[in-house]
Amino acid sequence: MAGNYRQVVIGEKTLDAVTMGVERDAAGAIKASIWWEAVGDVDADEAEYDDVPAALAAAEASRELHGFSEVVVALQDGLQWDAAWGLLARQERQKEPIGDVSNMDLTDNEAFDLAAGIEAERDA
Repeated sequence: MAGNYRQVVIGEKTLDAVTMGVERDAAGAIKASIWWEAVGDVDADEAEYDDVPAALAAAEASRELHGFSEVVVALQDGLQWDAAWGLLARQERQKEPIGDVSNMDLTDNEAFDLAAGIEAERDA
C-alpha cells in the first residue's frame, strides 16, 4: 500500500526520519537508496535498491523498527515522482525572515530596492 511522504532538499539532515533518495543511474534506470542518521542508540545505516517500491518497503520497516517519525524523500533534480509510489508533499520554498515577496505586486526594481535596504540594515 502506498504511503504519504514529504519531500526534502538533497543533503538536508532529517534526524527523526528515514530518508529515501531517488535518482537515475548512468544508464537512465531509476534506483533508490535509504538512510538514516545515528540518533540515541540507533546507529546510522544506508542501503541501495534497484526499484522504488522495494526501497519504500524497507524504509517503512526501518522507520517502524527504529521508531522514526516519518519517511522523507529526496528526488534527483528533474526526476518526477510516480503517483503509484504514494503521495508526495512538495518541499516548500525557503523564505527570507521577512517573508516571500514573489506573489506581491512589486516590479523587479522595487524588489531589488527592498532587498538592498534589508542588506544595508544587516550591515549596519
